[in-house]
Amino acid sequence: MTLDNLPKWARELADKYVSGAASLFVLYGNVNDWVPLREPKSLRFVSLSDFLKEAVFGTRDAVLHFDQSGGITVNADAAQDFWRTVEAMDTAAGTAFSKKLPKNPADALLVIDRFIRAKTLGEGKKKASVALIVSFAHMVAPRGDVSFMSQEDFRTLITLQKWANDPAFSRSDVTIVLVTASLQDMNEALVNNPFTAKIQVPLPDEEERLEFARSSQIPVQFQGLTPETFAKQTNALSRVDIETMLREAQRAGKLDLAFVSAKKKELIEKSCYGLLEFLEPRYTLDAVEGLAAAKQRLREDITLIKKGCWDALPMGYLLCGPVGTGKTFLSTCAIGELGIPCVQLLNFRSKWVGATEGNLEKILMTLRALGPVGVIIDEADAFMGSRDDEGDSGTSGRIFAQFASQMGDTKYRGKILWFLLTCRPDRLPVDIKRQGRVEVHIPLFYPQTPEEKAQLFVAMSKKVQWAVEPKDVDPGWAQGKKLSGADIEAILVGAKRRSLLDDGKKERKTYLKEAAEGFIPSTSPVEVRYQELAAVLECTDAAFLPELLRGADRTEILKEFNRLKAELGF
Repeated sequence: MTLDNLPKWARELADKYVSGAASLFVLYGNVNDWVPLREPKSLRFVSLSDFLKEAVFGTRDAVLHFDQSGGITVNADAAQDFWRTVEAMDTAAGTAFSKKLPKNPADALLVIDRFIRAKTLGEGKKKASVALIVSFAHMVAPRGDVSFMSQEDFRTLITLQKWANDPAFSRSDVTIVLVTASLQDMNEALVNNPFTAKIQVPLPDEEERLEFARSSQIPVQFQGLTPETFAKQTNALSRVDIETMLREAQRAGKLDLAFVSAKKKELIEKSCYGLLEFLEPRYTLDAVEGLAAAKQRLREDITLIKKGCWDALPMGYLLCGPVGTGKTFLSTCAIGELGIPCVQLLNFRSKWVGATEGNLEKILMTLRALGPVGVIIDEADAFMGSRDDEGDSGTSGRIFAQFASQMGDTKYRGKILWFLLTCRPDRLPVDIKRQGRVEVHIPLFYPQTPEEKAQLFVAMSKKVQWAVEPKDVDPGWAQGKKLSGADIEAILVGAKRRSLLDDGKKERKTYLKEAAEGFIPSTSPVEVRYQELAAVLECTDAAFLPELLRGADRTEILKEFNRLKAELGF
């Protein structure tokens, strides 16, 4: 196989090795997928380890493979020399490895180290070329605090560090490849070693997915789809996922767009360990009452997306305001109008060291391949971590760094649309809120005027399937009460309940009046005011503010905000 026929990541590995930049590599990402092996007259799809053995290291004198389940394996041409080395080691050190090769990493790497040095660094003989592939490397050198490492873990880590740092290895024809699905699961000292090269294996792009679909031997009847359309619709899926989809379509007897869409969501959610969820927006911005300026801005951005003008789009939106103002509803309606996939991140935090960062790494890799996609993060102030958080071994700081890095990557401008939702934008780190990451800050407020309250009653009545007309609504019922959209929905549900229990003997206006007058908001007026002021201070466009707040003195708002902050103990 020529260099031009290698995948991009394999060419990067070859280039870095030939240049002498590194001899120890960490391959991470989509490492459990099929890899295309192109031969003069055929195309095969093989596992990553087999691809490395055949295509990348096929001309090496010795190719070794190790994982804790299978132990050490050696290619046939080097097997005799390998066993001579093991027997010599038994004689010199009193071990019995020639009878049963060790599977624990510390002893296995010691045996491999002796063989590599004997083959490549020995005096007075031809130097051999050697490659070592270590699968499931995160099990060999896992992330963890060195103070809690066992002696065997220390030995393993020291061996790997010596291989990365040893100039003799760099001068010899020796390549060591550690394979792991998540870089975050690997030992930090090894990953951050300046002599370790880290290379990501990406998910297949559209052209690669098309190649795989066309070469598949699974007989499937396409219905309303071409292979090209199928390849376009299966973004963010691995070749293994696509093969699974084709096999299930074969059993179902058809492969149409609905099947692909449903199966794709299922496979992505499964591959991300259930840490993200696809949402299916049922509404567009037409369903949003009021908020004219915010809707106009979102619709203008949607027009630019459809035109492909990515460089004129924001990286993301911050929707802020008191609880119950419809932040989630507005974001899903915007994505629904755009017509792109919409996902919500679920709780990806884990009690195990490194697992949280690994989960997020997998999610971000999927989002990059899935774009264009809208990503909703509810309660963003608590969700995203901070560089200053303490007490969790630095996990929150690392999460923050991962989010900040991805959100600031302008290569994905317009491809990944972030919607951060929070009633406490003041708790979000400035690094996240700044221009270049989440650039458009849209504040949402409770209805400000009697007319706005009446409009919202009518709009929300359709949602609860108990329609009322403007004449049925008297905003004076809730005089002096600050009502959110959620509060108004609760009043309507209460009125509907009264009507059902009473068999609808009275006018709806009467039930509505009774429910409204008896309703007590569960939120603290002081906290609501604090959240309103925080939203005003975060706003990036005066047009988003209600008329009553647009001309307010910012200095006075800041004074009141700081006074309430001290009063509430925030």
